[in-house]
Amino acid sequence: MDSTSFFKQGDIPLKVFYFEVVFLGKGNEKMKSIFQEVSGLKVTVENPEKREGGDNFFAHQLPKSINYENLVLKRCLTKSTELEKWCRDAIENFEFKPFDINLRLVSSKSEANEGVANFPLAVWSFEQVFPISWELAAIGSEKNEFTIETLTLKYRKFTKTF
Repeated sequence: MDSTSFFKQGDIPLKVFYFEVVFLGKGNEKMKSIFQEVSGLKVTVENPEKREGGDNFFAHQLPKSINYENLVLKRCLTKSTELEKWCRDAIENFEFKPFDINLRLVSSKSEANEGVANFPLAVWSFEQVFPISWELAAIGSEKNEFTIETLTLKYRKFTKTF
């Protein structure tokens, strides 16, 4: 039996995909970039424990606030871009200019050639995003590898929009 027969049409897991990030500024400002890896899509509800006086067998769990992880984006190092300038302005010059961004999970062109449509499979929207860290992976002159840059972003909140 073919492994794809267990999935409904359109639900087949992708082997290759990438993340397209569109930075939406005020007015017509816009930056776009592609990333290989994304992490930090996590939201948790802080719920401190509250005990009633004299009751040692029960504690109330009361929701208090929502916490979001940092958004971490990884890609191959590229030549200088508007995205890099935005990060450098924040980190080196302490000039923060928050953007809203859309993070889109997109199938790769090779998947599209195999009959999978090349359109967003999921979209997340982030509000008031600004950079808090930029990192370059270790570089080895004798390693035949791409150099990976990591961008860490803080944001107000995110929602899955598609």
